[in-house]
Amino acid sequence: MTSRTDIAATERARDTGLAHAVGLWPLTGSFVGILIGAGIFSVPATMAAAVEGYAPLAYAACAVVMGTIMLCFAEATARVPSSGGPYGFAVAAFGPFWGWMVGAANLASAALASGALVAAAVAVIGTMVPAVAGGAGRALAIAGWFGLLTVINIRGVGIAARFVSFTTAIKLLPLLLFLVVGVTAVHPGNFQLPVIVNASDAGRAAIMGIFMFSGLECGLGIAGEVRDPARNIPRAMFTALFAVALLAIAIQMVAMGIMGPALGQSLAPLPDAIARVSAPLRLVLVLGAAASALGYVASDSMVSSRALFAFGRDGMAPAAFGRVHARTHAPFVAITVYAVVTAGLAISGTFEKLAILSTLLVVFVYIIGCAAALKLRRDNIELAGPVHKIPGLLAAAVFSFAAMIWLGFQSTRDEAIGIALFLIVTSTAYRFRRKPQAAAFA
Repeated sequence: MTSRTDIAATERARDTGLAHAVGLWPLTGSFVGILIGAGIFSVPATMAAAVEGYAPLAYAACAVVMGTIMLCFAEATARVPSSGGPYGFAVAAFGPFWGWMVGAANLASAALASGALVAAAVAVIGTMVPAVAGGAGRALAIAGWFGLLTVINIRGVGIAARFVSFTTAIKLLPLLLFLVVGVTAVHPGNFQLPVIVNASDAGRAAIMGIFMFSGLECGLGIAGEVRDPARNIPRAMFTALFAVALLAIAIQMVAMGIMGPALGQSLAPLPDAIARVSAPLRLVLVLGAAASALGYVASDSMVSSRALFAFGRDGMAPAAFGRVHARTHAPFVAITVYAVVTAGLAISGTFEKLAILSTLLVVFVYIIGCAAALKLRRDNIELAGPVHKIPGLLAAAVFSFAAMIWLGFQSTRDEAIGIALFLIVTSTAYRFRRKPQAAAFA
């Protein structure tokens, strides 16, 4: 059995060459940037179509579920603050196979989510700029988007984190404008609760609600580059989750109050809603969707590429993924490869399909991650110094298990088969791993 000393030595070696440059507020900005993607401009219509007036309650319920999951993840990450996020603490808790399974599923889910949100943003932009609504123009716009972010990320994690914080601030402005202006046009008669909600519709609403609040686990991918991780990671996670939950509920209520039943049929719900108040402001909300997607993908490109770096560093993937730039100390190969894959998903997929697959895949990550938190506490593993034990961890983990199992059963047959095949292929690929090598400099 691997001893606590052996695990600690391995974790310290993993992050050789990375700079500890990310503080509390850049990290919080990264988490908010991940949570507020272009989905907040598109999901209100999907939620309204599924559960109508119950949508705000659905958001609140999903935020509570995500909060219990993140309680477990916060303690696990504080105990094992490693680049690679859930991959790192799953390895420490259960060994390399489960680390590989969690890391691969988490990375695939993040790439699907990133592709979904860019697809959503381009769809919204396409309502005003037909040249990017489809075909080669759409593909070129997406490729340029990811190319810009690749250059920024390769310049170093400190620069990338500041860029994420900047784009987060920029994209919040249109949302705040929507709330301030939109609330003046709310009609109380538009708030109507349906008599009956179909069970399958409720399940799909739950999937989209969890999608809205998922992604914090991806932000843990830079845990190995965070200053004072035991203190800063939990604070940043829950500040971001609470703020975004309130924002999402407020936006849903204002959009419902303006559009009523028409909200569920809108392709660009927030721009369409604000246009009923002031037509010129529609452009502002379209640009806000673009900024939101840019901020999300900037966050995701920064943190998820570190999971590829971790795979290369630990022998789970080609050694090139574990290389870091000699000057900026950024994992430039991993950053580039992840950008190419995610751009391909965005070009080939649609928002709703990619979002649903992303959420269903991350269910596996959440179940194993919560179990890892319990195991790490039982084994008293604390690699970054004493860790404050989160009250009610066992209850939070049990509740999370039940919620995620229920959510998994909301998948269609084809979706379930697809997820099962991914896990089978991923587990088979583990047999072809190579021996770990130290990360090299370019």
